[in-house]
Amino acid sequence: MLLDPTTLLLGCAALIVCAALVASFVRWPVWAIGLYIAVQLWQTRQNMHQPVPGAGLVLLPTDVLAVCLLVAALIMLTRNRGRRAPALLLALLGLTAYALIRGAGLFGLQAAGNEARIHFIQLFCVTLFVAVLSPGRNLARAFTLIWVLAACALSCLAVVGWLNVGIGSNSDRIMIDGALTGTRPVSAAEAMIIGQAATILLCGRRSVRGRALAWLLLVVVILAQHRTVWLATGVMITGWLLSRHRQTGSRAAALGVLGSLSMLYLGAVSWGTADEVTSSLAASSEDDRTLVWRMEGWHALLPQLAEVPDWLLGLPFGSGYDRVINGAFVAVSPHNYYLEVLMRLGLLGVALLLLVYATAWRAAGADSEHKLMLRLLICSQLVYMITYSLSPEQAVILGLSVACERPRGACRPPSLEESPCLTKPHSSPASPARTARI
Repeated sequence: MLLDPTTLLLGCAALIVCAALVASFVRWPVWAIGLYIAVQLWQTRQNMHQPVPGAGLVLLPTDVLAVCLLVAALIMLTRNRGRRAPALLLALLGLTAYALIRGAGLFGLQAAGNEARIHFIQLFCVTLFVAVLSPGRNLARAFTLIWVLAACALSCLAVVGWLNVGIGSNSDRIMIDGALTGTRPVSAAEAMIIGQAATILLCGRRSVRGRALAWLLLVVVILAQHRTVWLATGVMITGWLLSRHRQTGSRAAALGVLGSLSMLYLGAVSWGTADEVTSSLAASSEDDRTLVWRMEGWHALLPQLAEVPDWLLGLPFGSGYDRVINGAFVAVSPHNYYLEVLMRLGLLGVALLLLVYATAWRAAGADSEHKLMLRLLICSQLVYMITYSLSPEQAVILGLSVACERPRGACRPPSLEESPCLTKPHSSPASPARTARI
């Protein structure tokens, strides 16, 4: 294939831009996290109206950022030799690359790449980048600010959507420009960010504005009508309440949160939309058709793992998730990240993923200030993955928890026997203080 000057010029410009991004990510990691979250959320909004095509290799902005983040992570690992490389994450990336190479040889690079790009390549690359950062208060503070700003922006989008189409039930659809569209303005992944931001504000410093904002975000989560997000947020709030059982003030604040939610719900009832809102929320909480549909799909996918190597290493990317549910042909993802990892990375991949979470849980305990927040966020992800694939922006939370792990040989504070005496001057014979005394 001949390359014309225009193509060469664009290729050189793309390399320069990528090199500049990698250099900026190494220099300013917080900027890298904020940029990726913003682009990822924008890409999610675009995919809600125009999904990623299954045929043809379309390069997404998040793909470029994920590759740049991976290169930046490898550079930081080579520069900071005292930092231990997260071996489990590197093993997951190795399994993903192996399955991708196998899939490219069998089904072509387009089919394999489209299936692996979002929930595997981007997810593990972003997790590795955040995991190699130096933990500290500034990183946690920057993460909190980014997550709360993202939640506020998504809440505003949700309010605008509800003003346009109203608050629909779990199964209602409306026709917009000749297309059947769901009435929920935010996806489950976006509602998950809102619920996590509310938990972060509750676990943070006691401030009236922070608690008030958390209450508002919890109301948005309830009205978003994603039952899995309800369950994940309920687990986080329950853990937060249990951790404050000895503090009277925090218990009163928790009762204030529940009371405020009840008052807002009663206010909605008194405004004349009670029947619509109540019936909508009741339909969302009682409708189990989607759960039964997913469980039948999970049962239909398992027979594809016929051989022992398939159970150990999974099927290559590009194999698809074709199955028959109630006589209908379905090709979408299984809506269960554990099963998705099993299908593509095998039992070895599932074991590595669970070990990564176990490492993150243990490492989160090293950060005494943010221990509760990080562990509640980990619990929310473990619940969320039961009925959804883990979205790439959640990799920031997982990587942040892994980053809290202290490397081997880290400096510990000296003991009382090893430290110099605090009451006597520690001076050498030639010091000015000793000379003055003589």
